[in-house]
Amino acid sequence: MVLLCRDCCCGTAQKHPRTDHDAQLTSLTAAASDNPAVEVRLVDCLDECDRSNVAVVRRPRAPRKQRDTWFGGLLTDAATDAFADWVRDGAPDHAIPAKIRGLTFRHLPPRKDR
Repeated sequence: MVLLCRDCCCGTAQKHPRTDHDAQLTSLTAAASDNPAVEVRLVDCLDECDRSNVAVVRRPRAPRKQRDTWFGGLLTDAATDAFADWVRDGAPDHAIPAKIRGLTFRHLPPRKDR
């Protein structure tokens, strides 16, 4: 599953006017349709606004530490194409393409108040 952030920052022309957000969504949706094991789901906010555009690849059956791979700065056509191709291939853990490997980051959930 791919969670694609689309709310206040991600996916908006106001913050990223040079990115074709609709084409990005179309590309990812087409990639997912080529692989029945993959689904693209739009989410309101992933709370990583400073890294927009953000996407998370979620592998529910993977061990907890390998379950989610976070990507930020998915803004160029080249990055979107590489990401879509990887998603089309089922987003295997061990084979993040070089073009998007640098966009991965470790998400730290917010600390709960005591």
